[in-house]
Amino acid sequence: MKKIFPLLVAVLVVVGVAIYFSYNKSPNTTARQDQTDFVVKDTANVGKIFIADNKGREITLTREPGGWMVNGMYKAREDAAWLLLHTFHNVYIQRPVAKEAQEQVNRVMAGSAKKVEIYDLDGKWIKTWYVGHGTMDKKGTYMLLETPEFGRSAAPYILDMRGFLGMLDTRFFTNLSEWRSTRILEYGDMQLKEVDVSYPSQPETSFKIKFGGGNDIQLFHPKSEEPITRFDTAKVKDYMLNFKLASFENYNTLLTEAQEDSVKNLVPYQIIKVTDANQTREIRLWSRPAPEGQTEIDRTIPATLDRERIYASVNMGELAFAQRLTWDNFKAPIQAFLPEADL
Repeated sequence: MKKIFPLLVAVLVVVGVAIYFSYNKSPNTTARQDQTDFVVKDTANVGKIFIADNKGREITLTREPGGWMVNGMYKAREDAAWLLLHTFHNVYIQRPVAKEAQEQVNRVMAGSAKKVEIYDLDGKWIKTWYVGHGTMDKKGTYMLLETPEFGRSAAPYILDMRGFLGMLDTRFFTNLSEWRSTRILEYGDMQLKEVDVSYPSQPETSFKIKFGGGNDIQLFHPKSEEPITRFDTAKVKDYMLNFKLASFENYNTLLTEAQEDSVKNLVPYQIIKVTDANQTREIRLWSRPAPEGQTEIDRTIPATLDRERIYASVNMGELAFAQRLTWDNFKAPIQAFLPEADL
C-alpha cells in the first residue's frame, strides 16, 4: 500500500498538469469556454441589441414596455426581434475552423462581418457576436465571440442553429426601413372612438363611425352632426373588424425622395382617420401604375393600375407599399350600410 500511494499521487499530478495546460493553450489551437460560449441563455433579460455593418449603417433595438423600438424612433418588427432572440438562444458550434484556414477567414470577416452587441435590461454589455459570411455549402456561418471577461477570440467558429438549415447572417440586417414595424392598425380590443372614412373623388360615399363599445355605434353622413337613424348595425360591426389588425408591406418603395413627394401631392383615393384615447392618425391610400407585364383578371388585357400593391402613408410620413388585398377591405361606401329604401 505504501508503494502504491506515491504512484497514485504522481498520476494525479500529471492529470492536473494536463488539465491546466488544456485550458491555457493558445486560442488558435484549443477551444476554451470563453471563446465558444455564444449562447445567451436568458433572452428575457436582453434589453438592447446593437447591429453595425461595414457600410456604416447601424441599428439599435431596445426593449420597451410597449415592445421593441428601433433607433429610438419607430416600433420595431416584433417577428424580426424575436428571431434574433431565438437565434441567440439556439445556436451551437457546428465545428471549429481549421487552423490553416483561420487567417483567411479572419481576413474576410474583417472586411464584411457585422458587429452584434448584446446588452441586458440594465444596459450592461453581455457579449458581442461578429457575424461573418456563410460557408461554401451554405449550412453554417462564420462567427467570432467577444466577452467582457475574456475579450475577443482570435479563432473563428462555424455556427449553426437547432431546427434550422442555412445561413444566419441574413437575420442581422441593418436597413432601417426593413426593421420598422409595418403594423398600422392594431385594435384587437377595439379600443377606438371614431373612424372617419372619406373618398375625395366620391365624397357622397364618405362616412363617419362613432364607437362607444359594444352596441354603442353611430353612423354619420359626411359633415353631418346628426346620426343616421336607420342602418345595418351588423354590417358596420363587420366593417370595424378590419381595424383589429392591418399592416403595410414595407417602407422600401424604391422611389427617390422627389418621386415620393410627387405621389403624396396627388389626390388619394381614400383617407382613413382613426381616433383612439391617445391620438388621431390619418392613413392615405394611392393607386400605383401597374408593373410591366401585369394584366387584368382576364389575363389578356394589360392592367393600368397595380392589382396587388398600392402606396400608403400615415400622417403624411414616408411612403410605403401596402397590399391591395388587405386595404380593399376598407373601401366600403356608406351605401353599403344603409337599407335599400334609403338609397
